[in-house]
Amino acid sequence: MYTHTRGTHTITHCLELQKNDYFLYNEIVFAFHCIGLTYFSCFLVTPSHSQCFLSKHWSVYMYNGIPNSQIDVHVRSGDNDLGHHNITIDLGYKFSFCESIFENSLFVGDFSDNSRSAHFHVFDEMIGEIIHCLIGGHADVYWLLKEDGYYLSREFKSDINDPTWMFIGNWE
Repeated sequence: MYTHTRGTHTITHCLELQKNDYFLYNEIVFAFHCIGLTYFSCFLVTPSHSQCFLSKHWSVYMYNGIPNSQIDVHVRSGDNDLGHHNITIDLGYKFSFCESIFENSLFVGDFSDNSRSAHFHVFDEMIGEIIHCLIGGHADVYWLLKEDGYYLSREFKSDINDPTWMFIGNWE
């Protein structure tokens, strides 16, 4: 650090330090913004309930209500193939996801046993509206496959004959 006897040189030197401090400050602020954006982007792609920031977390359950039967379930979206799973009267299937911030998530399911099959949306915009979930919240979707078709509910019902199961469609 140098000093001059003239006051203007000292003032110029102080202004240069302030200018350098200003640039350093902006670099630090920029670094924190970059870290913040990186952290925020993790929320958008991580499918865990606590990470569904600015979106909705959904769990979809599928149950077999047909005694002595095994139903093959194949669920997929545009991005994910969740594979084939067998459900029985005692064993269901569940998957969870963070909904797109555009609320256009779509999961389709193919269901078949020895004598029948069905193909329908296990989650889409309409189902999201029926079940209803707040942004940042969690909601469950329940599907029940019975002899006469498939049913939807927003809450678990242990009685497969409960009249509040909403009939959605028939087997093909």
